[in-house]
Formats: sequence, structure tokens, C-alpha cells
Amino acid sequence: MGYNLSVEIQSEATGEVSLKRLSVMAQNFVIKVIAVLIFSSPLFNSTHLLADSVPPSAAGAATKVHATLQPNNDLLGRWYDGPVYSSVVSGDYVYFGTGGGIRVLKIKNPGNRDIPEWEEVTSIKSFGVVRDLDVSGKFLYVADDSGAMRILDISKPDKLRERGNVKLPNFVRAISIEGDFAYLAAGWAGLTIINIQDPDQPRLVLSLKSVGYITDVHVSDALASVVGHKAGLRLVDVSNPLQPREIGHHEIPGNPHGVYALDKRVYVVSLDSATEERVGGLTIFDISAPDAPIRLGFQALIYGAERVWVEGKYAYLAAVANDAGLIIVDVSNPLEPARLGSYTDTTCSESVTVAGSFAYLSHGDKGLEIIDISAPTKPVVTKHIDASGSARGVHIVGSYAFIANGYTGLTILDLSDKTTVEKISSLSTYRAVGIDVVGSYAYLAEDWAGMKIVDISNLSSPSVVGKWNTPGNAEEIIVSGNRAFIADGPAGLRVIDVSNPHSPVEISAYNTPGYAWDVHVEDKLAYVADGNKGLRIINVSDPAAAVEIGNFLPERKQVEARAVDVVGSYAYVAAGYSGFSIIDISDPGNPIEVGYHDTPGSARSVQVSGSYAYVGDFKWLRVFDISVPSTPREIATYKIPASVTRIQVADSRIYVAASESGLIILESETRQN
Repeated sequence: MGYNLSVEIQSEATGEVSLKRLSVMAQNFVIKVIAVLIFSSPLFNSTHLLADSVPPSAAGAATKVHATLQPNNDLLGRWYDGPVYSSVVSGDYVYFGTGGGIRVLKIKNPGNRDIPEWEEVTSIKSFGVVRDLDVSGKFLYVADDSGAMRILDISKPDKLRERGNVKLPNFVRAISIEGDFAYLAAGWAGLTIINIQDPDQPRLVLSLKSVGYITDVHVSDALASVVGHKAGLRLVDVSNPLQPREIGHHEIPGNPHGVYALDKRVYVVSLDSATEERVGGLTIFDISAPDAPIRLGFQALIYGAERVWVEGKYAYLAAVANDAGLIIVDVSNPLEPARLGSYTDTTCSESVTVAGSFAYLSHGDKGLEIIDISAPTKPVVTKHIDASGSARGVHIVGSYAFIANGYTGLTILDLSDKTTVEKISSLSTYRAVGIDVVGSYAYLAEDWAGMKIVDISNLSSPSVVGKWNTPGNAEEIIVSGNRAFIADGPAGLRVIDVSNPHSPVEISAYNTPGYAWDVHVEDKLAYVADGNKGLRIINVSDPAAAVEIGNFLPERKQVEARAVDVVGSYAYVAAGYSGFSIIDISDPGNPIEVGYHDTPGSARSVQVSGSYAYVGDFKWLRVFDISVPSTPREIATYKIPASVTRIQVADSRIYVAASESGLIILESETRQN
């Protein structure tokens, strides 16, 4: 199968733009999209290539190339599941996002609280990550974290269909609808306003930049209440959405994160910050005079909350960290808010929606909790709906994918049917962030919970058979022989004897000077990506006495060695904002950088296969021709809807663990001219 490439070529000299259609064969390299794109609009099916990926006849030295790569019917499926960040209720239906999709529940007996029942009726897939939802009339408005707003027609809730969308230059964190306009919290871009009068053709009106990083917005009575990190509370007059004006402001300690406006009051939840502790909680403001908001009361939390919903005399907080879960606060006296009941869990909450006697808690990796709040002092979970976590690591064995899936734990996928990707099973663990699979066992790096060993001989029923608590934060793991090597964050490299999977034991350690993010073992040498201390090379030939024999730290700013792969005489390092580095390790005691590419984002993962290096650069997969190590050359890129956390290349396919957007599968082909 080939590709059609639509290329806009702009002359540097004249500015003239011409359109050409080409078949793609970029230096004998082709990326074919297997798993992505369910919506057929141009917004959701473009792959961008740089000028280096266009054949020489189409691009010269004085040419700017903007390219869109469209696959020719090679869509085989994608595992799009992810965390639940938002939910909304309209009539008898509940809509909630799960990573790259939206699922719909029908409330089967809404009038009978004593016999609650919810039935899942449909779902719809998308390219990006569903960050927030709002409903107005017969339309569902979707804030897509990949940089878009979508409008879905929900007049037939069991048959959702997209009506329109608008692409945005920035990530979207939250959405609020009033009248003919959508108001988006767009991070550093501030408050973005969209005209939605025509649902088939929504139009970007403007972005009102503000101080700080905007995380939430709630519009009521032509007043937008906006909050964000280092932004405090900002009140914006949107009586004329074409000319919004900031008219009021109030500083808030910590990191303000969520906001809700009701009856001339604004409720803001905030988190502790790196410089301010014990300031997270709920703050209530009187905005009767929006140009001079007055702080009324404060309910302190241990760490804080991300979102708030207010109904009647109660505020419902989606809390995180030590407060994780749902917290109910009596705000009938705004000067002295009083904490009532709570539902607690170790997994952080993301947002909460209240309808009738139930709170719908978007519970991130854990899924959706439906909580009976009829007794505010004793909220009770009535129903739990599973979702998936953030795909942090991937290991492919034959036609199976083993995913380190964040707080969801281990997820096992069946890839044998190319038309779809099916989940076989999952195993709840603390927080799976790294994975290696050897024989009948999966080895999980579990953040501060250390290592877990999982028996996967029965794929439908995996079970933990062994564990070891490391002193640091287990970020990645690789097994070589009877040894497991763990990149343990602040505790460096740990070496674990796993000859008996049921009883692992640490036999050696080397406390690296930085933060150990990744490890690769080759010929009794462990190569550790050690954060701002670069690459460390450790001799592990004597398992009881690991010793460093060499290291390399580039003389560049913002070096953060996050991942390493080793092939032959070279180590390939993803070095964060410092880019992608190739290091000659033929003399491991004296490693030397021989090649380097400054990627536009933050390089955090790398996998080498043949003459190509696949680098995860924030939300981009970048492919480099490394046949000449001194001059790595970017030949293709692919936009990923969320951060690229790990990459594995197997059988001409590229498997991308894409955090909240699940598993992305691409096919790479090398062809001879």
C-alpha cells in the first residue's frame, strides 16, 4: 500500500504557494498509519512530515514544505482507552470521556433512587484525549487535549455523530458553554472563545491571554470566572464575546485549578505548589461587584483538589493526593465552610458532576465512580465503571501487547486481529510505569512501590507472584538472565536476583548521582539514563559489586537523560529538552558524543531498529536515519495525541505507548529504490 502526499510548497523568494500530490518514499522510509483515526475530518487524520521526508525533486534549499500524509485504507485499529477526566449529565444520559473516546450511559430508572441502574449504550472514538465535556441543548461539546474542540449531536444519544470541529493552536483543559459561544481554558494561551452558532462550522473568535497557565473556566451571566497556576482568580466580562474584558482579579495561594460560579459567588479549588505547602483547599469569593471580588471563607485540605461542583448548599470537590476521592463541604455559611463526608481512594480524582442524588466522579486511571450523595455525611459508591490508565510502557510478544498502564496496573491486549485491538485482561497494581516480559513472567516497575513479578502463563488471569520494594521510585526495568535491573529514580540502579520469581532479593545497587529514568543492559554493562547527570555506564559483571566505569554529560543546557537504547558500539539517548544524542561507547570508560539533533520538544523515549532511531519528542514520534551516526537526519514525524512515553519496534511495526491516548500502532517499511 502507498500514500498520497499533499504538499504545499512555498517559495522563499516569491511567497507563491503551489500544491503537489506525491507518492511518499522518504529516503526509502514509509510510515503507514494502522491505528488511529476514527473520525474522517481532516482535523483528525493528518501526519506531518518535514522537508527532509519529501523526495529531493519536491524540496530544495529555498523551499518551505508543509505536508499532510494520508494513509490508503490501512487503518487496522487502535486501543484508545485511557483515563476518565470528565463527565456530564443530560436528561437520562451520562457522557464521560475515556482517553481517546466518549462512552454513554443510560439512566434506566431515573425516578427511583432506591434501585439505581445504569446501562452503557454506545461509545465513539476520537483521535485526541477527552479533557472536558459540556452540554447545551442537543449538543455535546468536547475539549480535546490534542488541541481541538468538537461538537457532537446527541439528539439520539445512542447514535452520536460529529457535527463540527475547530482546530486550536494550544492544548485545551476545560470548556464552558453560554449562549452561542464556547469558552475554553487553553493553558498558556489563556481564555479562548469559539463561535458555535453554526454547529457545523464553529469558528475561533479570539484568545485572551492572561497571567499564568489557565486550567479552568466557568461562565455564568456573561461573566467568565477563570483560574490557573500563577493566575489566581480572574473575572472576565464576556457580555460582548467579541471584546472580552478582564475586570476583576484576586490572588490565591498555591496553584488554583478548578472554578465554579453560582449566585454571585465563585468557588475555587487549589493545590499546594512547589513553594507553598498547606495552602490547597476550597476558597469562596463574593463577586457581587466583579471588579472587586471579596474573599469570604476557606476550607483547607491536606494537598488540594482539581475541580469543584456546587449544588444547593454543598460543594463537591474532586480531590487528589492525600485527599484523593470526593469531599463534600457545606457552604451554606460561606464565611465558615464545613467539611462533611468523603469517599476516599488512593487514586487522584479529576473532576465531578452532580445530578440529582448522585455525584459522577471522574476518577482518572480508575474509571468513573457513581456516588450516592443523598446523605452528605456518608457518600457511598453505588456503581463503578472501569476505564484504563495512562499507557506508560509497552512490550510486544508475538501477537500480544503487555502495557504498563499506570494506576490501572498491567493490561494485556490481543493484536492478532488487524481490524481491532481487544483487551484480554488487566491486573490492578499500584502504578505500573515500566515493563519487561521474559518467558511466563512480566516484570513491572511500580514507582515508589518497587517491582512486581506477574505470572502471565494464563493471559486471561495474570497474578502477582513476587515483589520487591525498592528505596526509590522504580521508573523502568529490564531483565537479563536471572537479574532484574531497575532504574530507581533517586536511588539509582538496583540489581535484583529473580531466579526464584516468587522470592526476589536485591543483591547489588549503585546510587547514581542523578535521577535514574531508564536502564539498558548489554554485555554485563548497564547504561543508565540519569537525568541531569547524563549517561552513566556501570559494570555489573560482579552482581554483588556494581561499579561505574564511564559517564557522559553533554555540555548543553537543559540536559535530562530520560531514555537510552544501545545497539553495537553506540548508545542512543533521549535527553529531554536537549534533544537526541548518539554516543560512541566502543570504549565504555571514555564515551564520546558523535552525533546530535536538537528536537523541537522534549525527547523522552528512544528505540533503535536497523538504520533508524524512533524518538518520542513530547507529543511527536520522530524518525531519524542514523546510518551515519555523526549526522542523524530526521526523515519523518507523526503527531501523537498525547505524550509518547515508550516505543517498541517489532515486525515492521511501531508500537507507541501514548500515555492517556492508549496504544498507537504504526507500520514502518523500508524499501529499496
